[in-house]
Amino acid sequence: MIVKNAIEDNIKYDIVLMIMVFGLLVFGSIMVMSAGSFIAAEKFNNDSYFTVNQTKNAMIAFFALLAGMMLNYKIYNNKYIMYSGLGLTVLALIYLLISNQGESVKGATRWIFGFQPSEVAKNMIVFYLAFSLNCKRNELKQFMRGYVYHMVILSSIVGMVLLQPAFSTSMMIFAIGYSMLYISGMKLKHLMSSMILIIPIIIIIALIQPYRLARVTTFLEPEKDTSGKGWQVEQSLIGFGNGGLTGVGLGESRQKEFYLPEPHNDFIFSIIGDELGFAGTILLIAAYVIIMIRGLRIASRAPDYYGFILASGITMTVVIYSIFNMSITLGLVPPTGLPLPMVSYGGTSLIMTMFSMGVLLNISYKSKNQAETDD
Repeated sequence: MIVKNAIEDNIKYDIVLMIMVFGLLVFGSIMVMSAGSFIAAEKFNNDSYFTVNQTKNAMIAFFALLAGMMLNYKIYNNKYIMYSGLGLTVLALIYLLISNQGESVKGATRWIFGFQPSEVAKNMIVFYLAFSLNCKRNELKQFMRGYVYHMVILSSIVGMVLLQPAFSTSMMIFAIGYSMLYISGMKLKHLMSSMILIIPIIIIIALIQPYRLARVTTFLEPEKDTSGKGWQVEQSLIGFGNGGLTGVGLGESRQKEFYLPEPHNDFIFSIIGDELGFAGTILLIAAYVIIMIRGLRIASRAPDYYGFILASGITMTVVIYSIFNMSITLGLVPPTGLPLPMVSYGGTSLIMTMFSMGVLLNISYKSKNQAETDD
């Protein structure tokens, strides 16, 4: 009877989404092992360096997934929790900006004691906006109390992440937040009219730094920088070409041998294309499409407006990140560093994403419970 009840209880979760999420966690760990082995041996004299670390990260992420699944999502719809969480996130971002204690990589200070505040901020903005949009549900049509208030919160977080500097992450946070404002039901004329001002500002910020301008120039004319950013995109495309229909085989990619930067992280999709071919990439894309469909389905069936906004924000985070990472490796947008959700090597990003997916699964659980109660 206990076993039967446990099985019935688990079925209340969106089982398809659960399989996709767990499958990507396992698949990502395998691909990190394959993609990172060569560079780990050369850089750390230990070909299992990334494998060991990613296994630890995956284990923590799995427990984060379980925590998100088991805790009632409505506990985050609490002003004390949200204000405290947002405040701590802001303090961590400020600490990075004013302190020299953070870990600096490639000119950007993004880590404190092994975690990335920007990754926490990416998820925090989703939870905070869901809470705030729900609280101000009757004021969303108002320009100041609805739109401007939330844009100030969103822009403040985006600005602090941008100053690290982390332009790509800041733009992703902005895109996620802006999509949530649209989904919440704010007036379209408020959202569209402000973009007339926002888009030129984003363009100026993107081009004001020489290295960002170089990325755009390389994207437009890759043949002029075949030893730099143009080389990255070119080698990425070669990887997809090498893979053909079924790939060269797991662990057999040559592109990971110093041809591609960050083969275990930013360009892991290229290695997947090389080793598993067109078939492997299509299956991976299909997994993300299924997650998007199931996530939006959960949002549409959420028991309340808060659950609808939160589920939508979590789903859009995975969708936006996966689209941009894949687009970068395919040379469709200027190259920059963004992880592929649940697949790329990483700690904070993986853990926070898996926790959020657990929350999404909890919303699906509560939705089914609500439907049974209504019946």
